[in-house]
Amino acid sequence: MEILDIVVRHPGSAHDRVIFNRSAVRVRFEQGHICGLFLGDNDYACRSYLLTFLIYPTTEQEENYNRAHKRIRNLIEKVNGLWKRRFPCLHRTLTTKLDTSVAMICATVVLHNIALQNGDNFQDNDVDVENVDVFENNENNY
Repeated sequence: MEILDIVVRHPGSAHDRVIFNRSAVRVRFEQGHICGLFLGDNDYACRSYLLTFLIYPTTEQEENYNRAHKRIRNLIEKVNGLWKRRFPCLHRTLTTKLDTSVAMICATVVLHNIALQNGDNFQDNDVDVENVDVFENNENNY
């Protein structure tokens, strides 16, 4: 459940495919530095290391593949949700300066991974995201 790579140079409206195509992870996959597979939705182009969901499965094996694909993608969504709950500032829109927001996002990924590596057993109910202080964009924010 560690986060392998994060790209924070695109606005929220950028498509996942565009972000992936510009990422270091794509380059590492293509150069053979990552032994594994990448799961994506059907908006991604076919690549030898990238698996997408089958739109019209016709065999039991294809249906099993889609079920496995869905389970893994659910895990990815779980990781994203856990990360946002662990750091409630991510659950809301960041209103800090852009450089500060980028630093906060990157720092929370590092802290999330460190917590996992050290056996932190963070639970979903540990944080009440509705009652969290939100950083405001003003001259005092760094």
